[in-house]
Amino acid sequence: MNSTALASTQPAGALAHPAGYDPYAAYGEQASAIKVYITFKNGEYLFGVEDDVIPLGTRFIANMPGLKVGWKRWSAGRVTDDLLDLLADGVPPRRRGELGDLDQGVWELDDKRQPRDPWQFTNELVLRGQETGDEFVFATSSKGGLGAIGELCKAYGKLYRQKPGMLPVIELGHDHYAHKVYGKTYFPVLKLVGWVREPDAVEAHAEAAAPVAPPAQSPPSPSTPAKAPEPPAPKRTRF
Repeated sequence: MNSTALASTQPAGALAHPAGYDPYAAYGEQASAIKVYITFKNGEYLFGVEDDVIPLGTRFIANMPGLKVGWKRWSAGRVTDDLLDLLADGVPPRRRGELGDLDQGVWELDDKRQPRDPWQFTNELVLRGQETGDEFVFATSSKGGLGAIGELCKAYGKLYRQKPGMLPVIELGHDHYAHKVYGKTYFPVLKLVGWVREPDAVEAHAEAAAPVAPPAQSPPSPSTPAKAPEPPAPKRTRF
């Protein structure tokens, strides 16, 4: 078969790619990107499928321009709909009544046999380890978690216009209050402790020793509040 015949077999409208470009490799790289989620439980920050502990006081570079807010819909422990938007885009979150699924009679039950709303208002903030370059997503739908990101936004909002081209450094902490039912209840604290230039943050990430990739992890599934005991004994961690 000559070259003319070969050319005629190309689908109409096929795109020409630069020499050496591999669309399958490019798509595979994008599709296989791993998100490792951080959750906050009983006074601890946990990540990975084994709930490894991130020590209090660990510092991260917070990608505040990438902060996402909005709704996620859950079914059988999995996200079925993701309606998160960048906060910086100024898109108002939808009202709960606009999302459907209003019949509580068909909602899944939580561990207390109570109907659980499939739609959860959620914040997602990408955090990069200041020392390791490891990247995580702090995802939260809890009152305490949303409050922590809200307080960080207040602190960031007062200063970021004076810090062009810089990202905030935050330190993981916690605090607690006395709950009428659950007793001593912990909530996360994301304290703004410094700033780094964005190129510095990218360079630090590139130069960090590449860690062993953890298994893919689903976003944390919403759960009903439970009594928050004293933080348990330290678990395995790579920090």
